[in-house]
Amino acid sequence: MISVKTIFCAKGLYIGCSVLLSAAGVLFLSMPDAMLRILCIILGALMLLFAGAKIFGYFSKDPYGLAFQFDLALGIFVAVLGIAFLLRKDPSIAQVASFVGIFVLIDGAFKTQTAIDAKKFGMRCWWLILVGALITSVAAVVLIFFQEEAEHVLTNLVGVTLIVDGAQNLYNSLYTVRTMRNLHKERFVSVLDDEIRH
Repeated sequence: MISVKTIFCAKGLYIGCSVLLSAAGVLFLSMPDAMLRILCIILGALMLLFAGAKIFGYFSKDPYGLAFQFDLALGIFVAVLGIAFLLRKDPSIAQVASFVGIFVLIDGAFKTQTAIDAKKFGMRCWWLILVGALITSVAAVVLIFFQEEAEHVLTNLVGVTLIVDGAQNLYNSLYTVRTMRNLHKERFVSVLDDEIRH
């Protein structure tokens, strides 16, 4: 039996972490490069929190299984990445950009699959998930492979990428996480439509 309360809790955690991820991006845009170590600690702690939210979401078993379907593996990966951020004593912006780029690229790949599955379920705005996944994936590729820019430019790119990825996660959690009540309602409407047609 799926607990609606558990699904709401998982959704709330995911929303909170998504907002915090975008907030971390704002910090990267607003704080000087000299505070990179502090930013790494903040981002590392946030990633550990995000990993916990993802793993919890995976076990919440939302009815559609869209928003959290890959989050066990991704949660473990994000946790390892968060630890790496926390243990990095003297990080360079290039290293931070690579780590963030890898995280966002993998997250974008999973969201592409989520968009395809959302289309199969008949969700009208599945293409917005796909567009968001493609945008974040392109940003991630830029972070990983184009690091010859000045440090402040790279820092700004990291910030913008985090903001966009956080917004993408926020949209996904609001749109794809469905409660049992919503699922039953949609099934009821679908049955009514079939009866009317016949």
